[in-house]
This record gives sequence, C-alpha cells and structure tokens, in this order.
Amino acid sequence: MRRTGSLTWLLQRLSGVILFVMLVVHFTLMHYMGFEKRLYADVLRRLSNPLWKTFDLVFLSLALYHGWYGVWAVVQDYLTRDVWRIVCLIVIVTVGLSLFSLGLVTIVSFHV
Repeated sequence: MRRTGSLTWLLQRLSGVILFVMLVVHFTLMHYMGFEKRLYADVLRRLSNPLWKTFDLVFLSLALYHGWYGVWAVVQDYLTRDVWRIVCLIVIVTVGLSLFSLGLVTIVSFHV
C-alpha cells in the first residue's frame, strides 16, 4: 500500500483548529480573568479537577504532536540524506517524549 501522508496532513490541520480553541480557553482563564486566577492555590484547585486535568493533557498532547509534526515536515523538506533524516527523527521523538513525560508527571501529580 502506498503512503500518501493525507492522514497526517489532516491530523495536523485538525490539531491546529482544536489547539486554537483550547488556546482561547487557556488565555481567557489564565490571562484575562484577573490576577487571582494565576495564584498557586487556584491552579492547584483547578488541577485537582479531573476535567481540567483532561483538558491540560489533551492540550499538551495536541501541542506536542502539532509541533513535532511541523518540525518533522521541515526536516523532510531540507534534508535529503536518509541518515540525517533518521538522526533528526530520533532527536525529535526523544525530545517530544521527554517533554510529554515531564508535562504528564506535572499534571498528574497535583493533588489537594
């Protein structure tokens, strides 16, 4: 079966649209609802709610996927040798998984 890349192209566009909506929610909540919403106690209370944990995990996952795939697309455009592409793919995946792990531990570890 021949790979066309249309699924990843579609996922990149969908993740961008969903990220935009989630970013508007994030900015409204964190930056336009007053200073008191950015205090540690308020963040702790919000992250103790499973709905907000899910929101933040989806936001993190989509942002990392969107960024990862965007960097990978640029790498594929500019690197022609397969060896360098594989090296860059390993670096990009390692960095992406490291950032996801750090974000996952940070979001999941919050308790009241």
